[in-house]
Formats: sequence, C-alpha cells, structure tokens
Amino acid sequence: MQRIIWGTLAAAALAAALTGCDASFSASPSSSTENAGSSHSSAPAGGSGTSTTSGSGTGARPHGASGTRHCTTSDLHASAYANGDPGAGQRYGTLQLTNNSGTACTTGGWSGLGLVNASGALPTKVVREGTARTITIPAGASAYEQLHWGVIPGDGDDQGAQCQPTARALHIIPPNQTTHLSVNWIGGPVCQQGQIRLTPIKLGKM
Repeated sequence: MQRIIWGTLAAAALAAALTGCDASFSASPSSSTENAGSSHSSAPAGGSGTSTTSGSGTGARPHGASGTRHCTTSDLHASAYANGDPGAGQRYGTLQLTNNSGTACTTGGWSGLGLVNASGALPTKVVREGTARTITIPAGASAYEQLHWGVIPGDGDDQGAQCQPTARALHIIPPNQTTHLSVNWIGGPVCQQGQIRLTPIKLGKM
C-alpha cells in the first residue's frame, strides 16, 4: 500500500496562521462501548499551514481506571498519510498519533478534525464510524485513525470543477482534549460539504 507523508510545518508559520482564529472543533470522549454510527461533528477551525507539530496541552493529566494517565495533546505528535490508489471519486488516508511523552497514556474514541486554508476555517463534517475502545499507547508507540472522503460534488457543493476550496492543513484535537495539532492536507478538495468518515483510534501503525 502506497504511503505518502503529508509534510512538516514550521512553528512560526502555524502561529501566524492562527492569529485571530478560533479552533473550536471538538473531539469525542473515549468509551469502551460507544458506537457513534454515523453521528456528525462539525469542525470549524482557523489558520493555514502544513505541519506535523505537537500541540500545547494544558492542565493536569488525569488517570484512567487502570491507573495510567490520559494522553494530552502535548504528549502527542501527529502525522498523516494518503493511502492506496484513489479511484471512483474516493480518497483514503491515515492519521497517526505518536506518544512522545516518555510514559504510557490512555485514550480512545475519535479525534476532532477541522480543514483550514489561508482564509480560515473550511466546511468540515466528521462522520464517526465503528465502536470506540479505550487503548493504552506505550511511550514511543503510535495509534491511528483512518479517514475516507469523496471528491465528487454532492448536495450543497459547487457543481463545477472543484466542489469545495482546497485545504492547506488539517487541525486535529486528540480524543478528550481541547487543544489541537496540525498536519499538511494533500487530499485535495473534500466534497459533500467537507465530509470525512473517521474510524476510532486503534493501537499500532498503518
């Protein structure tokens, strides 16, 4: 399976892009039994950029039922990849979160997502698929979520050559967190008003 890394953003560029913008999209809580099916999460965010940078988590690090603390945004490093051969108007990608904290931490559920370009937030509609499970990410290990979107215009889209403006970055709020990471977006326009199907986070790499 072909894998293409989505690049790295200079911290200064991200800081400049975020000036005056509101990253207000939300991430889902972790759950061992939750099945969100096709529930939707709107994900507005501001700024431009292309990054694989760690975010600025704040506050205490609470512990899960097992005694292992929850993963915070500042613990994690985000990368994203385009997967496979695109076809029939469908595109696929993988979002990878690596635990750089030096100790194990727990997480689970779905990340919050927001497509952005130089003008600010773009339409982003997350469709959560699958069943969430709480996972423990050892120090230095990774977990991933799979993304699926379309490039054929749907209801509410521009029916011309490009259904939506093309994003330059994808902002990511890890599950149960409020601050975001950012990665390059090389997936082109996301049709159906920015709809991205997202699987719950799982331990491992794709």
